[in-house]
Amino acid sequence: MIRKANKFDVDRIIEMLINYREQSPLNALRLANDREHIEQMLANILAGAGFIFVSEKDGILIGMLIAAKFPNIWNPEIMQCSEIAYWVESEYRGGTSAYRLLNAYVSECEQLKKSNQIDFYTVSKMVNSPNLKYERFGFEQLEQTWVH
Repeated sequence: MIRKANKFDVDRIIEMLINYREQSPLNALRLANDREHIEQMLANILAGAGFIFVSEKDGILIGMLIAAKFPNIWNPEIMQCSEIAYWVESEYRGGTSAYRLLNAYVSECEQLKKSNQIDFYTVSKMVNSPNLKYERFGFEQLEQTWVH
């Protein structure tokens, strides 16, 4: 089941964020662990600066998609929504959770566009993420990010 997260989900979301961080190809982030910062970011998102969808199976949260809304860097009158963390626990991959989380994100963003709350939305893909064929959801590749 996919649903919007609430404040009671925060501890489990943080556990999944730690698992997400540990799989990051960026070594500098693997030791990051500022729980206070993470809790504040999640509180802001849950208060309306974005949204979080969670995938739940048998009462256990097994995946998440965290998105934030903010003004575009080039034009503050343009609002965008960006996926900032997208994760399904490894033992639950291969099912439909990742697809359903992304579909919920697209549906929510389309509603935000129709109500003029955002102008566009983005999703990112880390180099070690599975290929979900984002084109199926209407996305076009915009850029690639390189790190040193």
